[in-house]
Amino acid sequence: MKPYAIVFNCYFNGLSIIQELGRNGVKCIAMDYIHDIGTFSKYATYQQCPNPLEDEDEFVNFLYNFCKELEHKPVLFPTNDQWAVAVSKNKKLLSEVSLPVVADWEVVEVLINKNLFYEIGEKMNYLTPRSWSVNDLNNLNEENFPIIAKPVFRRISSNENLKYITQNMDRLRFNVIKNKEELALFVKKEKVFIDKLVFQEYVNGMSDSMYTVGIYSNRHSEILGLFTGHKVRGYPAESGDCIIGECVKVPEYIIENTKRIVKELKYSGIAEFEYKKDLISGEFKLIEVNPRSWSWIGITPACGVSLPLIAYKDLCGQKVEYTESCLENSSVRYVKIIPDFFNCLFYYKKDYPQWDMSFFTWVKNVKAKRIVFAEFNARDWVISMRLLYSAFHELANIFKAKFFKHHRI
Repeated sequence: MKPYAIVFNCYFNGLSIIQELGRNGVKCIAMDYIHDIGTFSKYATYQQCPNPLEDEDEFVNFLYNFCKELEHKPVLFPTNDQWAVAVSKNKKLLSEVSLPVVADWEVVEVLINKNLFYEIGEKMNYLTPRSWSVNDLNNLNEENFPIIAKPVFRRISSNENLKYITQNMDRLRFNVIKNKEELALFVKKEKVFIDKLVFQEYVNGMSDSMYTVGIYSNRHSEILGLFTGHKVRGYPAESGDCIIGECVKVPEYIIENTKRIVKELKYSGIAEFEYKKDLISGEFKLIEVNPRSWSWIGITPACGVSLPLIAYKDLCGQKVEYTESCLENSSVRYVKIIPDFFNCLFYYKKDYPQWDMSFFTWVKNVKAKRIVFAEFNARDWVISMRLLYSAFHELANIFKAKFFKHHRI
């Protein structure tokens, strides 16, 4: 019998991993503290667990005891920062009963903490943008602006209730500051959270300037799978999560930079390296590294480099040859079709009018040679039914609001 795969956080990221592994005959356990969309997949059995965001120790103890009862060590796939941090911190303990797809804590801590990562990135010339801590702000000159302020970290595992802080880190995810006067006002307004923020040079461009290099590397930090792609649209438009992503080749020096970081930091596991191409200079800057799978990892199997399956096989002791995506640019797209429909027809009107479009223009815009729909999998139709129900409910609320607004006028 093949070892189980345990996937935790079961939103679209986790759902993609569950469907890919399940399609290849791997039994999956969808572990989450809530009944999220991936827990309804026919390829998985749902197992509720403690939330590591507020009870790390309880989650780790639960996971350890759960894995201990299985016949073979399961492969662990954390898909969000708090899950990756909890597993990484306790990797030595959990490795007694499982096979974690995550790097050692000494490595993950550097990548999660943006102050640490940018300091190392500047020293090692990892193509990171110039950054400043709170203590450096008085040294900024006008030529340094615009800058952005963003959290040092947004989510980590903890034994405290960090909900209030997490909500505010989400609110402060991306803030453009144009000059010294705006900076002074921002610091005054956000003084409660200012020590939890990092300040960085602004790289020009919207979310469609973002490029991904996704990798899986083994315990020797040898990359066995490599995918490159491009974010077509995110929401919010300037810095939001990927709604449509596509396969795209990137310059060779970007791939070499990624490989060098993996080797020098001794990284192992799945990771996403997010680069941004400056709209004016054309330079690529490494914005961050996510030390786990990312929101549109579901595109990788269609591009011939299934990172979840490569990770599973490698950790189970099967031989894996190096694979790299090399398809024609834009030939494969990963699409969250329901949110993209609502964004392009309704929500981008205020957020970013350039992406506001009619229904027929939107249909033409989405097209590609091959599309991987996040919500629709013919072999996993229960997921589709649940998401369609939610979409019709959202659409009804939009038209209801428009109707009442019209009649009030």
